[in-house]
Amino acid sequence: MSENISFFSKFKSHPTVRAGSTYAVVAFIAVQVMSLISGPLGLSPSLIQGTIWLSIVGFPIVVLLSFIISSHISTIKLLTLTFGILISIYLGGSFYWIQFVKNPELQEAFGDDEYAKTWMIAREIDRIFPFLPQVQEALDQLSRPANFNIKQSGVDVFWKPYASNDYEWEFLGTDPSANSLPVGPLQLRLEKDGFETAYISTNNPSLLFDNFPADLGFKASPMELINKDVIPDGMVYVPGGQFVPAISGEGTKPFTLSPYFIDTYEVTNEKYKRFIDSGGYTNPRYWEDMDFIKDGNSLSLEEALELMKDQTGRSGPAGWELSDYPEGEELKPVTGISWYEAQAYAKFMGNILPPYFHWAKAAFPLDEWVSPLAPEMLSQSNYRGKDISDVGVFESIGPYGTYDMTGNVREWVWNIFGGRGMTMGGAVSEPEYTGFQANPMPRFNRSSKTGFRTVRLLNPADMNPFGYPIDRPAPPPIEFYKPLDDAAYKLYTTQFAYGRRDLNPKTIYQDETHPDWIKEKISIDVGYNNERMDVVIFKPKNVYNSVSSVVVYPGLNYYRNPPDIDEIDPGEYGLDFIIKSGRALIWPAFKGSLNRMVDSAIAQPTTEDQIRQFREMMVDWRVDTGRIIDYIEDRADFKNDGINYLGMSYGAIFTPIVLLTEKRFKSAIFLSGGFAPTYPPHSDGIFYLDRVKTPVLMLNGEQDFLIPVLAQEVLYDGLGAAPEDKKYVLYKAGHWPLPRNQMITETLTWLDKYEAE
Repeated sequence: MSENISFFSKFKSHPTVRAGSTYAVVAFIAVQVMSLISGPLGLSPSLIQGTIWLSIVGFPIVVLLSFIISSHISTIKLLTLTFGILISIYLGGSFYWIQFVKNPELQEAFGDDEYAKTWMIAREIDRIFPFLPQVQEALDQLSRPANFNIKQSGVDVFWKPYASNDYEWEFLGTDPSANSLPVGPLQLRLEKDGFETAYISTNNPSLLFDNFPADLGFKASPMELINKDVIPDGMVYVPGGQFVPAISGEGTKPFTLSPYFIDTYEVTNEKYKRFIDSGGYTNPRYWEDMDFIKDGNSLSLEEALELMKDQTGRSGPAGWELSDYPEGEELKPVTGISWYEAQAYAKFMGNILPPYFHWAKAAFPLDEWVSPLAPEMLSQSNYRGKDISDVGVFESIGPYGTYDMTGNVREWVWNIFGGRGMTMGGAVSEPEYTGFQANPMPRFNRSSKTGFRTVRLLNPADMNPFGYPIDRPAPPPIEFYKPLDDAAYKLYTTQFAYGRRDLNPKTIYQDETHPDWIKEKISIDVGYNNERMDVVIFKPKNVYNSVSSVVVYPGLNYYRNPPDIDEIDPGEYGLDFIIKSGRALIWPAFKGSLNRMVDSAIAQPTTEDQIRQFREMMVDWRVDTGRIIDYIEDRADFKNDGINYLGMSYGAIFTPIVLLTEKRFKSAIFLSGGFAPTYPPHSDGIFYLDRVKTPVLMLNGEQDFLIPVLAQEVLYDGLGAAPEDKKYVLYKAGHWPLPRNQMITETLTWLDKYEAE
């Protein structure tokens, strides 16, 4: 017994055991203390995890070292040495990993404006080494609080970057109210027992997350799940509510649709074969109520069916043989079918072809024009290839879980356009911008690049008026637009005659609370209708010489749903970099905008009287512009030769008319601008752009459905500035926003260039 006690005592007193047990107690206490203080101090959970892993890794090191040097060093010194080694390994390894592995990845992603990827890399760094304030600042700047308005309760929500196979789905919680998510395109997965899993794609910020900084005039409907026994096989659910169709020529007017189902994929050869094998071409029920028209002549059903043969003279798509598809192509979308055949198949399935607006809602997010998903969506589509692919191969995922609505094959829709059918979405080997365009085609056209998908309406009344023929007047031919000769120019610009007058300026307030700028609000007489114009000025702090200035001509929301003028924040619209570069940002309340808005309809006139008022407003813009430049010139703290024009969207499409007669701008920047033929003066046939000699920088998005590339090019080519004084940059972006870092670089380089002259 005494021998056992003696052995146990010796074991306990051995330096290795003492060191190991002491280390375990200290490590346990450290972890417990970290857990207790993590909440009050806001410590990252990754810091606690790192402490636990270091404790585990350190235990065998303590035991090994104590065994080797137990006779030469005390337990306290041994523990100190061990912790020193661990901390050195942690710090050295973290430094190498951050500096040489992750930092290059982060810089590349940030430079390319890949914000979600940048955020993910920064978060990874923060989890391993949560001591860098710059990383935490980056995480805050590259994220927005996303709110989740879900109709059902008990829903598990997951997320990941859009169309990314590099990241796994992350669990956000059950019924999360809000989470901080990276800006940029994202995907959500919503799950609940008994319900069909919903896949939602959107951009952050967006109306769906209720975090978009501007008032767009409508709200997103709640996210919603559908019972598994209700949703048809192979279809996804599209909720009802308001949306703006992301189709060129439609503008920004919101429409309201009822909920419906739409095919997840384009109809495949395999599925269309079932229609043929079930007697689809011989059953008159599927061809009822069709008006067969070819080259303006009406045909009978029998005559029409003679035009729907395959290569062997059997009923079937144009590229088939013996009413069968080529071997191995069962999962490719069916092509070589007419609009009528697509309609018949849809009836066979108990569905219809998608009406034009229903197709548009399923294809792009409801707020695509301000929070675009298309730049990423189109880049994932099958445009650049040579061949049509199987359905679902490409990661081009729509806002509600559809695949390939852009690229691969064009898709027939229900509506008629000028007696012809319509296809949407573009096809392989076509330009990406065709994804936004309606393409009228003869209804008997059986192109090898045209397919279709079907919808099932939950409210048949939705066909009224959305099933009606589409009436879109064709734009005038190019010869309609006449450049102004000298005589016409003199006559036309008489209405814009301008002269100085007493501005009677008044300072309403000065606010110096912001760390980067001083905010002033002033008021001046404009000289017509006894009106005054408020102007908000953001002047950089800690600048002691006179400064250059940039006058802002804002987007449409400032003429339709403007914020309070005192709530204008340059940071919300990405223009704070101008102030931080040492320039003043001048934000006037031009006629029709902000607190000088009279009738929001005038900004996009439709009636003759509204068009008359729009013409008057163009003259008011010119006067307002002259007054603000006069005011700037009267102040000693502004440079007279450093005044620049900056137009955003609407301000780069319509208000550039002021550049026709106002020659005091040093340079101009157009953000998301282009040629708009539907409003004066262009709708009057007047082409004035070649008279604009001001140096112009144009920054645009390649996937802009509001101002497509062709309209951008017409504006750029028409400008009268010398070739070396105009520049056009096209980004992988939608209408707005543009890639921030690249936009900043181009804008400041342009301003520097002309301010240096």
